Amino acid sequence: MTMFTRLGILVTGLSMKATIIEAWKKRLVGWFNVGLICIVAFVALFWILPRFLPKRITKKMKYARTTLAVLALGLLLLLFSLLSGIGFGFGLGGRGSSEGIGTGKGDTNKKPKYANEGELDIAVIGKTVYIDDEPFAIEQVRDQIKKKNEDTLTVVLIDAYSDYGIYTRVEAILTELLTEGKYERRKEN
Repeated sequence: MTMFTRLGILVTGLSMKATIIEAWKKRLVGWFNVGLICIVAFVALFWILPRFLPKRITKKMKYARTTLAVLALGLLLLLFSLLSGIGFGFGLGGRGSSEGIGTGKGDTNKKPKYANEGELDIAVIGKTVYIDDEPFAIEQVRDQIKKKNEDTLTVVLIDAYSDYGIYTRVEAILTELLTEGKYERRKEN
């Protein structure tokens, strides 16, 4: 788990604690619950049932393998639930990316409009970050926000079918630069 958590820190720019909290929030709850049920079944097979079953049954290799298989399955489901919930390349969780959605080419020659009066709009579309309709690389976002942010502006982070890693990096930048509650989040409809 540490290997994937460190990978998450590098990819998303979050601290270890923030990455673990994010993984907990985004976990796949169904798989997580099945994993917990398997762990409870392991406890029953390992500690509770041997007290009531005859020793000839509990001493068999098949019983031991079944018990260990239930434990392994439970731990695997818990781990997979946490890892896929936050992403880490499994493609099963998080906010996802905009690739492969819809039909046709999608070439409309229309540039999305995310500039509103009195707001500093930061839109994350796929893997591109737009600050008031201008695309910027993720490395330039911090400087542009510092340059354009004024006390009179409302800072708005717009999730427009964004890549999870890019979105969380921009979110971490905003959390670092602005105090809590000084920016709002919106989802594109």
